[in-house]
Amino acid sequence: MKQEPFTVTEAEIVEDNQIILCEIKYPVSQVMLKDLLEEYKEIPDINPDADEDLVGTQYQYVLKGHKAFVKARTSIEKTRKTLKQPALDYGKSVDGIAKEFQAMIKTTEDKLQLQRKRVEDNEARKQAEAEALEEARIDEIKNRILSVKNLPLQHFNSSSEDITRALESLVVISIDVYDEFFDEAVESQNYVISQLQTARDNKLLVENASKIQAEKDEEIRKAKEIEDAKLQAERDEFNKQQEEFNKQKQDFERQQREQQEVIDRQKAELEADELAKKQDFDRQQREQQGKENFDKAKADLVLQLKELKTITKIADAIITGNITGLSWVY
Repeated sequence: MKQEPFTVTEAEIVEDNQIILCEIKYPVSQVMLKDLLEEYKEIPDINPDADEDLVGTQYQYVLKGHKAFVKARTSIEKTRKTLKQPALDYGKSVDGIAKEFQAMIKTTEDKLQLQRKRVEDNEARKQAEAEALEEARIDEIKNRILSVKNLPLQHFNSSSEDITRALESLVVISIDVYDEFFDEAVESQNYVISQLQTARDNKLLVENASKIQAEKDEEIRKAKEIEDAKLQAERDEFNKQQEEFNKQKQDFERQQREQQEVIDRQKAELEADELAKKQDFDRQQREQQGKENFDKAKADLVLQLKELKTITKIADAIITGNITGLSWVY
């Protein structure tokens, strides 16, 4: 069944300043395309190595379908360009006229914008300066309040005198200085005064107690110094006596050593004399014994010589060692 080309029948032909919107009409329709898609819903997977007749039949089927789809696509694209060209030309004309008009007013618009910006920037600067001044004013007031609030913490370890001076430094709060923060400033300062007064009273109690304790500690220290001085004097006297005793002891020991040295020296001299006498006696005894031995040996030798009678026998006896007390020396 032959299908009519696709047409947007609801689109109107509009004439406005001689611009005509053409009716949108394509050489195909949705029904034609749906039928074509349905016809080629199942595309065979061709195996070139299969039976030639089967391959030929499948190829002709695929070739016919591909040509039909290419023809539909190219006809749609060609018609699209044809229908859209008047609109493209019209858009170019619109852009060209707009650029010409904008170029005519651009210089004057820029000058007007510059003058407007000068005034608006000046107003913005004034507004920013006013806001900065207002912010600085508020910060200054808040810093004053904060500095008062921090006094108790700053004087946490301060003396009662320092806390009193801090209380005296607080001035009367003026509404001209604190403006809209006046009530907050008054409340903060009253609270701080209360805190500082309490801290000062507590410090006075601690300081008085510390003063009393310091006085007691001083009395104890002085008493200890007196006692320490007394003990030191006693130690010095004892050390003096001990030194004197040690000195006497050393003198006594020195005298004892000297006496012992005399005794030892005398004993040694006596022992030396006795040893010398003994050695002299022993020497005399040895000399006497030697003389007696010599005399006896001499008498024995004379007796032996007398018995031998001749010189030859005496010489033979001496050479052979038969005479007691004599030996032949070559």
